[in-house]
Amino acid sequence: MLEDQSTVVGCEGEYVWVQTQRKSSCGNCSVKGGCGTQLLSKVMGNKVSQVKCLNDKQLKTGDQVIIGIDENALLSGSFIVYFLPLLLMLVFGGLALGLAQLFFTDLNDLFAVAGSAAGLIIGLRYADKITSNKKNSSQYQPVVLKKLSVPSHSIHLRL
Repeated sequence: MLEDQSTVVGCEGEYVWVQTQRKSSCGNCSVKGGCGTQLLSKVMGNKVSQVKCLNDKQLKTGDQVIIGIDENALLSGSFIVYFLPLLLMLVFGGLALGLAQLFFTDLNDLFAVAGSAAGLIIGLRYADKITSNKKNSSQYQPVVLKKLSVPSHSIHLRL
């Protein structure tokens, strides 16, 4: 289970909206200056995102929680969204190039580009169809694992 600390920002019936902040995976290694990931993090910034989770822990706005998602679901979803379109792009580009070499020797590059573009578009549409069928599956939904207790330094006494 992949976990992240989040803050409840809204309640909607039996669901809550939690806000997470994207964190850079860098900063502690010895390569700091020459790392592409750290450069990308500086450009993109630490952005926040909101996720809808089932509210089975009687949460309210402002609560700190730990949310999680199954690693297998994340990996299979990533495979569908990223690898499938790339694979179809390469296959269709190769097939188009092979056909171009058999029939139209002067247009190899044009056929390869057109085939690759067609494969990418088909792959993206197919991935969208697959993921839209699975988006309501509980396996692919983040869940609230636990509510964090309020830290003692944030408790204010009123007299």
